[in-house]
Amino acid sequence: MKYLKFLNYFFLSIFLMTGAVLPLHAEGSELERPNVVFFLVDDLGYGDLGYTGSTLAETPHIDSFAAENLVFTDAYSASPHCSPTRASIVTGQYPGRLHITVWIGGNKPTEFEGLKLPKEKQYLSSEVFSVAKYFKSLGYTTAQVGKWHLGGRRVPIQEHGFDRVIGWSPGAGTGPAPTWFGPYSTIADLDGPEDEYITDRLTDEAINFMKEQQQEPFFLLLQHYVVHDPLTAPDEIVQRYVAKGLPVDKGEENATFLAKKKTMDNSFGRILEALDELDLADNTIVVFFSDNGGVAYFANNGPLRKGKKYLYEGGIRVPLIMRVPNLTPKGGTTAVPVNSIDFFPTFVELTGGDVSAQPTVFDGISIKPVLAGADQLDREAIYWHMPQAGRDWTVIPPQGAVRKGPWKLIHHYGGTKPDELYNLEDDIGETRNLARRYPERVAEMRAMLERHIDETGAGRVTEK
Repeated sequence: MKYLKFLNYFFLSIFLMTGAVLPLHAEGSELERPNVVFFLVDDLGYGDLGYTGSTLAETPHIDSFAAENLVFTDAYSASPHCSPTRASIVTGQYPGRLHITVWIGGNKPTEFEGLKLPKEKQYLSSEVFSVAKYFKSLGYTTAQVGKWHLGGRRVPIQEHGFDRVIGWSPGAGTGPAPTWFGPYSTIADLDGPEDEYITDRLTDEAINFMKEQQQEPFFLLLQHYVVHDPLTAPDEIVQRYVAKGLPVDKGEENATFLAKKKTMDNSFGRILEALDELDLADNTIVVFFSDNGGVAYFANNGPLRKGKKYLYEGGIRVPLIMRVPNLTPKGGTTAVPVNSIDFFPTFVELTGGDVSAQPTVFDGISIKPVLAGADQLDREAIYWHMPQAGRDWTVIPPQGAVRKGPWKLIHHYGGTKPDELYNLEDDIGETRNLARRYPERVAEMRAMLERHIDETGAGRVTEK
């Protein structure tokens, strides 16, 4: 493992020092130096949008985008926590390999019910080969707008390959000020009037960046703070939902939460409109995604069990829509399981690069075949490794999970709870634990999880 790590760093150094640029186009490539707009929402539930089943949400821009592009029904975040998923998007690697398997910041438990928990990193190392470094190597201008939550003070975000960094916070950006209105006391580099809302401001900044770069290719990572708490939103939008009889701040899809979603949908609509006005839509890849499932007592996770912080489907299955001009079908839907680790290698292939030639270890794979209509990928399983115990609004034991075909295993480390086995094809809500009925399948998938931990060098839960 150490030898492989050395080789990765060696080739990365050569790659960057020589300014090597991979070929932009593979034979038959569909796009000419495509721009990329990655629109990431924070804590959006699987059922939080009109197209995913909400009868209360007003998300016409996202719903129209879904109707005209490729919708993924089985898309997953690499973690039910935000920092690990964001790290997986930036690196194409599992959170366990990065030793970022829970949110960055705050005091984390070192023990849980007689178990010793591994130490986590509190920042993303600048030694990793990031998606922004890849795009810079192709001559792109890169921008990170909004929430980062991968450190930032210890390792400046620019060291990860971003030319522009706007509106970032070293943590979640939520406290101590309980608001998403200016002057943004917890956001490092923004100021604004008290009536300015963070979603609107980040959208302005993103559009300004696209206007500045419209003549040259760009990679834009727009990471919104909403719909994460605090539960604040423009009052004129909140009152629209109050007028429908919804409570201001209590219960699933309350008026304020719906208003936050509305600002997010407005933002997405403005981004798409700007791409059209700048004549960039036909050569821009657009991704709409959430970093994890929704907080169960505010968000709508649809038919899924639990929500954020859990390895049940409600914590990790999230909305995903992609538009790749001249490739993705209009109004298509796919049930092929994909994961946030897959975005980076997919971007490499869509820009004509060789995934295997990159100076890094990819845990993800290119999903370009699915974008083009394939109904399967050459991958045995998808893994989740969460060796940290959660003690926030509930107690969540350290655990791991495997999805292989329709089967999903949740294994609780140290035997803190019995194994859980579900057939998601028949039981998307994970209501029937089949572990006792299929002990051989449980044993097989547990062995797969153990191999995954070994192969990624992830931290392990051990007995004290």
